[in-house]
Amino acid sequence: MTTKTMRRQISFLSLISLALLGLLLLPGCFFRHKVPAAPPTLPAPVRVVLLPMNIPDDKPELQWTSFASTVMLAESALAAPDLELVPLYESVPAVLQTLGNSRHITDEIAEFTAARLTARWAAEGEITPLKDAFTLRVDYIPSRPSLVPFRYEKACALNAMGARLQEACSQFLEYLILRPLAPDKLKPLDANKVKEIAQALDAEYGWFTTAKPGQASKLVEELVPANRNLAKLLFSPTLYPVLAK
Repeated sequence: MTTKTMRRQISFLSLISLALLGLLLLPGCFFRHKVPAAPPTLPAPVRVVLLPMNIPDDKPELQWTSFASTVMLAESALAAPDLELVPLYESVPAVLQTLGNSRHITDEIAEFTAARLTARWAAEGEITPLKDAFTLRVDYIPSRPSLVPFRYEKACALNAMGARLQEACSQFLEYLILRPLAPDKLKPLDANKVKEIAQALDAEYGWFTTAKPGQASKLVEELVPANRNLAKLLFSPTLYPVLAK
């Protein structure tokens, strides 16, 4: 083998060695290091204030629907994994201090109440009678002006109000990109029971009638087995010890 031939072979082997070395140095070649997947992060609870709905001043027969709509909205919101609800025994007295003798909640009052109770949103709205139905409007008002309010509005019959309020809650969760309602946690009450609770809440907090707190012991005791979380949201454990057990 001549010296020239040997030099050619050495050069060829050197080129092969350099090529192999280059391949080994390329990221991901031959040896793929599997990056461990990051654990899923759950969203922090979004704190929400639920307020009574506005009704026309000339429709006293609809007064019970003001709290009834709040109760039904609470039923749905309790099934939302990422919502934290402010109890009514905190939110209603707080908004009453701002309203004085008025019973009309504005967006500004809702925003102020949410901020006062360290909540990110306040849910308020209006029930307006139509010829054969109602217009239901639910507004989610943010406590910070940098956020955009969310509105749900639909005409419905009185007996369909619960389903519409559940729909409003579901759409609000989609708007915030939160997890949907958990079907197994939905515990809707009978319509007659909702009306009874609404009238008791009116007397409990003195919304339309004279305040008579602590007079709903029997109702609270009946509600606890059916939906303890709802009972604890609506009534104060200070006045009803059964809620503290």
